[in-house]
Parts: sequence; structure tokens; C-alpha cells
Amino acid sequence: MVKAIQFHRVTPKFQFCGTWNYPSQFEAFISFISDNIKVVLPDEDQSGVVITFDDGDKSVYDYAFPILKKYGLRAVVFLIVNYIGKDDFWDLALIGGRSPHLSWNEICEMKKWGISFGSHTMNHRNLTKLADHEIEYELSESKRILEGRIGSVKCISYPFNRVNGHVVESAKRAGYKYGFGGMGQSSLLVKKEAVYITDNIRSLSAKITERPKFLYRYDRVKQQVINYFTITTMLSKR
Repeated sequence: MVKAIQFHRVTPKFQFCGTWNYPSQFEAFISFISDNIKVVLPDEDQSGVVITFDDGDKSVYDYAFPILKKYGLRAVVFLIVNYIGKDDFWDLALIGGRSPHLSWNEICEMKKWGISFGSHTMNHRNLTKLADHEIEYELSESKRILEGRIGSVKCISYPFNRVNGHVVESAKRAGYKYGFGGMGQSSLLVKKEAVYITDNIRSLSAKITERPKFLYRYDRVKQQVINYFTITTMLSKR
């Protein structure tokens, strides 16, 4: 069975959202994973954990990528195609400035080393609330543009972890082999566990192994609470 550990932003600067990690915290997590967990990529046809990053924030290149290289671990970065090389105006910032996204040059450098890339759609909209032609655009156009620049793209990460049967069928028609979101029912519903600033080694281990059960259930609730604060952004992207 494959499941994903999902990161977003890795930065030394305090963030008012919960979906980030300090570089030292991230390195502690990667060190633990390197010593204890089998890390795979989705198309390797074997069980393990996939390290992923949603959104394609530039901090992945600045802080996470050097740490991944240090430990020799690969990952999948999901890109919001319309924001490559731009600031994150798709998100509703609570306080402070905007964060830049990865540039094409940074993406190509990371890919040459062994980092994989997938789609996080064109505009980071809630796919379950869109009309058919909008879903097709978000899925197919992002795949087309990415493949024109970096080669084959097999993976999609559903924005806000919102997915239903109709979206899955649309992803399949668009040519995706792996979809990240859901509860692990199929290769297009790979289960992902978000890792946030509130996490530590114990909670990371529980998310990966789903043991002990009481701690895993607690951390799933914690993920849901943090994700609740994405609702404002999600509503603005409908």
C-alpha cells in the first residue's frame, strides 16, 4: 500500500496559517523517515510512503530541496500551473506579504536531480464544485502545459483534498494514473497525511503507521481542524 506524507511550505519565517514547517523541524522529520520508512515514488509499483508537497511554494526549493538532497530522498511536488513563477494570489493571506511559487528554472533543476512533479490544477479551485468543462480545464490544461515543459505527468493532487467520484472519473479521462486525496480506495484516491507546524516525530510516526490508533485518530481530527481554516480560501476559488 502507498500513502503520502504531505507538506506545504518550509520556511524559517513564522506563518499565521498552520500548513507550514520550520526547516529544522522538516529536517528532523526527513531524518526520521530516512532511518525508519521506505520512501517510494508512485509509479515504482511497491508499497511505501511518498513524500509530497502541495502548491509548489518557492520555499520547497530554498529549504526543503537541500534537505532532501542531503538524505538522498526523492519527492513529488504538485504545481499550481497558473502561478508558476508568480506570488500566491490564489490564497487569501491573513497577515503579511505574499509567498512566491517555484519558477520553471527551479523546477527543471529539481527534476534533473530526481524530484518528480505533478499537477495541483491550473488555479487551485475546489473541483467538486465546478462544472464539467471547468474540471476538464483544471485537470487537462495543467497536465498539457506541464508535459510541454517537463515531460510526462502522471499525478494529480486534488486541491483542498476535495474529491468525489465524478472528479476521479474526470482525472482518469485526463490521463492521470495517480490521484492524491481520499482514503486510499484506489490509485486515484491515494491517502495523504498532512504534516504541519503542530506535528512532532511521534505524531508523524502515527500518521505514517496509523498506530497507536488513539493518537492517529486524534491527529486526523487535528488535520481536519487545521484544514477548516482553508474554507475562506476555498469559497473564494469556487
